[in-house]
Amino acid sequence: MRSYRSFFMTIFFVLVFSGSVMAQSLWEDGNSLVEDHKPSDVGDIVTVSVEEKTRAKDEANTDISKENASSASDGTGILDFVSKLGFSTESSMEGDGSTERTHNLSTTVTCLVTEIVSGGNLRLEGRKDIQVQGETMTLEITGIVRPVDIDPDNVVRSDRLANVSVSVEGIGTISDIQTPGILTKLFNAIF
Repeated sequence: MRSYRSFFMTIFFVLVFSGSVMAQSLWEDGNSLVEDHKPSDVGDIVTVSVEEKTRAKDEANTDISKENASSASDGTGILDFVSKLGFSTESSMEGDGSTERTHNLSTTVTCLVTEIVSGGNLRLEGRKDIQVQGETMTLEITGIVRPVDIDPDNVVRSDRLANVSVSVEGIGTISDIQTPGILTKLFNAIF
């Protein structure tokens, strides 16, 4: 009986004096080694892989011709001095024109989540400036992405974005050369 009594006294002292001891987990809350961390809040970062290829071709043919003929008979009576009057006109125009443009854009842009829109979708906005030999290329991209379309490595392809807008602008010597001057614009407007 004495052994039971000492056993219960030991248990009693352990419980009374260990009230401040709390159990702790071996794992930290919130950071899982196997969980897929997808962006879900404003300010999160997503990398957009831009692979855009466009091709446009316009062709036009024009063929216009016009003929006009008028005549009058000899004058009679007091107008007999008027001889037969006649004239004719003919004009024609032909024209051909074609335009073909091809654009290829391949890059990555790291974007910020700027808004959570309906359905839990994310609005992304990003900008990338590249400078090469005095030429500055600015790439801006905006769009809406579903979180399920974002890969586990936090990358989404640009063709998976809704309402996507991609703009590329160049500033520098090459852009200046490709922009027509004032006189060229004036002659094109006149002629």
